[in-house]
Amino acid sequence: MKFRLTERLGVRVVAMLSVALLPLGLIALYQTRNVVSQADELARSALLGATLAAVEGQSDVIYEGFAAARVLGGAVVPQRDDGAACSDLMQGFTRAHPFYSYAAFIPVEGISTCNSRNQPADFRTSETALTMADSPRPRIEALQRGRVTGDAVLIIAQPVYEGNTYIGFVSLSMLHENLRLDANFEGVQHPIDVITLNQEGQVVLSSLPEAEAAKLLPTQRDPSSFLYRRATAFTAQDGDDQRRSYSLMPIVPGVVVVIAVWDPVRSENSWAFASRATLAFPVLMWLVSLVVAYVAVHRLVIRHIRKLRSKMRRFGNGEPGSAVFEEVESIRAPAELRQMEETFDRMAERITRDTAELENGLHEKNVLLKEVHHRVKNNLQLIASIMNMEIRKARSPETRRTLRRVQDRVLGLATVHSNLYHTSRLASLRADSLLDDVLKQTLRSALPNSEPIDVKLDFEPMILYPDQAVPLSLLATEAATNAVKYLGRPLDGSKPWIRVSLKQVSDGLFLFEIENSRGERLDPEDEVTDSTGLGNQLIQAFSMQLGSRPETEATDTSYRLSLEIALRGFTETEEEAPPPEPEDDDI
Repeated sequence: MKFRLTERLGVRVVAMLSVALLPLGLIALYQTRNVVSQADELARSALLGATLAAVEGQSDVIYEGFAAARVLGGAVVPQRDDGAACSDLMQGFTRAHPFYSYAAFIPVEGISTCNSRNQPADFRTSETALTMADSPRPRIEALQRGRVTGDAVLIIAQPVYEGNTYIGFVSLSMLHENLRLDANFEGVQHPIDVITLNQEGQVVLSSLPEAEAAKLLPTQRDPSSFLYRRATAFTAQDGDDQRRSYSLMPIVPGVVVVIAVWDPVRSENSWAFASRATLAFPVLMWLVSLVVAYVAVHRLVIRHIRKLRSKMRRFGNGEPGSAVFEEVESIRAPAELRQMEETFDRMAERITRDTAELENGLHEKNVLLKEVHHRVKNNLQLIASIMNMEIRKARSPETRRTLRRVQDRVLGLATVHSNLYHTSRLASLRADSLLDDVLKQTLRSALPNSEPIDVKLDFEPMILYPDQAVPLSLLATEAATNAVKYLGRPLDGSKPWIRVSLKQVSDGLFLFEIENSRGERLDPEDEVTDSTGLGNQLIQAFSMQLGSRPETEATDTSYRLSLEIALRGFTETEEEAPPPEPEDDDI
């Protein structure tokens, strides 16, 4: 008997142990995940801290620039119509803050008369002035050539309002050379570049050329969105489709932000390796616990159960008792399993002993039953021999015919007991072989020797219990005797014939037929009457014992008797119906 893999004890034990150890594994994974997350947060915080410390000076200058622009904007409002006083204000600011090379108030009209150079300046075509007029808000821009100074400068623009009315903006210019562009990072990790972006995502400050710095920025992200986020660290693809790590630090929220670009080999990859290694540890611990638990269960339970299963299989396959009860292992099993094995050994030993006693009893019964059939067969043959002697002494043909028919019936019974004696199964026998022996015996004694008769016997295999085999053999004897009695020579001059067949009609149903030719009598002196005799009554009685009714069909050329036989089981309480007693005028 084959079993599916999931039905095996080892597989089910592994499954149950997996379920039992799963909560511990999940807890370990959860805790490890928290540790890894905290480590990642610490790593990101370290990068942010390093970035903040390195660009602190640059951030202070830019932040102070916006603060100064807001202060100047508030001071310009009452003096914007007094050009000299306003210019003195701007000159005083540049003298106090040497980082700034130029300071000016640029009104909406675009002509500045309030600046640190104390000279009118035209900003009507300035891109910064046009942008501020369309969208007045704080901004920072990098110019390769300033409109007034002619140098590479960083422009800080702060809108100025009088009440709720936009009247212009304060512009502060810082020379690039006055800004500290190279961040001073301490430690083993150094970024590829530190890039300062404005609110439009334009590169304001970088140690690399603007085109190269733009390629280092993360793609598929809106750079302006960084301005509205807190300080954070993340990974993304740059313009060259390379994986980079980024640490972002806003300087003026919504205006300017600093992004440090890191090599992922030193940052993300090391984090990922540590994360995978840390997560693999609880999984490995769970697998090792599972293996240890399975080995323990296998050593204590499974192998002993397999030993007991092997014993049961050998006992079921009929192996000798010594092969079943021999010890396979010297290591003792747990007490419960030893008790199971001892119980099975006692049960198997008792079953073996009882089976041997039953087989001996059955063998003795079969020998006695065979002896009974043998003695009955011998007695019946003895009776048939005595009747044969009487037939030879009888002078009346009618007496000889009557004794011969009785002799045929006795020989038929003897043939049944002979078949039961020779069969290996006493409870059933081959009906086809029995009919062949009975009919050959009957026809051999009943057919005349003066003329050849064409006899054909055709029987399909059929197994019957004795309670059906005996009436069938007797019925066949009577039917064959009647067929010989009414046998005639065909009108076409061919040989007389007798056909006997046993065919299977369906499952559990057979058809027995016997047919003889009709015509001129073989022995004209042996005339028969049309009255129903003993043979017909016996056929009816035997048919009732078989649970059927015979059907006859007579024509000018043949006479046929057919009977359907339904197979049934053997019942001890079922008694055979005795044949009817003959009337005085039937003999």
